Amino acid sequence: MMRRAWLLPLMVWTLCAAADPAHAPLALKHPLEDKNFYLLSAMERTPAVSEAVRADPALARLGEAKRAALAEAVKSCGADVGCYARPLRWTDEEIGQVRLALGAPAVKALAGPIRQSGAYQRYAAGSDEELLGKAWEDAARGVNLLIDVYALGQPGRYQTINGPAYDVKSAAYGRVVQLIAAVLEDDAGSLRLFFEPSLRFALELMMANHRDEAGRHEPLEAGENRAAFRRAATVQWARYPYTVIVVPGAGPDRPGVALSPAGRLRVMLAVKRYREGKAPFILVSGGYVHPNLTPYAEAMEMKKALRTEFDIPEDAILVDPHARHTTTNLRNAARLMYRYRIPFDRKALIVTDASQSAYIEAEGFTQRCAKELGYQPHRLGARTSRFDLEFLPRIDSLEIDPSDPLDP
Repeated sequence: MMRRAWLLPLMVWTLCAAADPAHAPLALKHPLEDKNFYLLSAMERTPAVSEAVRADPALARLGEAKRAALAEAVKSCGADVGCYARPLRWTDEEIGQVRLALGAPAVKALAGPIRQSGAYQRYAAGSDEELLGKAWEDAARGVNLLIDVYALGQPGRYQTINGPAYDVKSAAYGRVVQLIAAVLEDDAGSLRLFFEPSLRFALELMMANHRDEAGRHEPLEAGENRAAFRRAATVQWARYPYTVIVVPGAGPDRPGVALSPAGRLRVMLAVKRYREGKAPFILVSGGYVHPNLTPYAEAMEMKKALRTEFDIPEDAILVDPHARHTTTNLRNAARLMYRYRIPFDRKALIVTDASQSAYIEAEGFTQRCAKELGYQPHRLGARTSRFDLEFLPRIDSLEIDPSDPLDP
């Protein structure tokens, strides 16, 4: 099976438990995998670590068992989707075995670059063993989630907007999964690391269901955000009361509509604030969400309106075309601000309709962030109008989340 090249940015780094992670955007050459499973990508593309993982007896046995399960499934499962899926999931016992093996010195060498990446920021203060162990558990459970949702038909957290494109119980889908497994088994020689049979199976299930939203438009700093990314390094921030104007998206409620009325009206509010000199950038946020499997990303359509209807310059617009919820509108805005070296200790401004603005300020939203993200991606400041809320971004927002695989 063809694999895309991937370059992990293993720069020279100084290990310091209190040090901030690197500001540079993560190198995403295979974005769907890299954004969901950064640890596993790092293992694959760091030669010394990859060799140590292959040489570890316990990990080698696990890998051989998964490859054998794949081969047996291709031989005997026919179009029975569950027959392929169940042996490729990770059991709690297997997850624990891997966690123990990650304490080997050669594998622990990966902890420094992983900590520096910020991809597991909430675990960064722990020991190397704790960091790698928790990152592995997240990755393993993320692989299981993909198999559960896109093979076994179990409900995910946001099934109506993140679920399968097809009926996973149908005979036709069974034949698709049968072919996926056969293609993987034909290329079994490339599945050398213990996690690769399960990982490749899970990712191919996503691709078969057209659920590649997390990888679209990446790398943003080299594409849609290139002009604004470059300009950010030259901005005299003291001239502005806010760093960015964040505009959460609003998806249309019907097929064929590119930009909802609410989305356009939010853009109008942001343009007014921009022209008043509130901030040097407008950051529009929203992915391919409503209706399910829509071909339109909220942020991309808002950017089009900013450019064509309101004549806002390209280098004043930042897009986040991935967020699928209000929680991740703010989380992803915080991520972009950190990666693009937009001052993290200065206030930004959320501009949206009065209803959503009040929702963001309510205790229920705080509780939702805690439940779904595990932390607060922001700290709110003052309300300056019924449409405007000040906020400060928080560094925990860098943490990847494979439990929301369309926007981890």
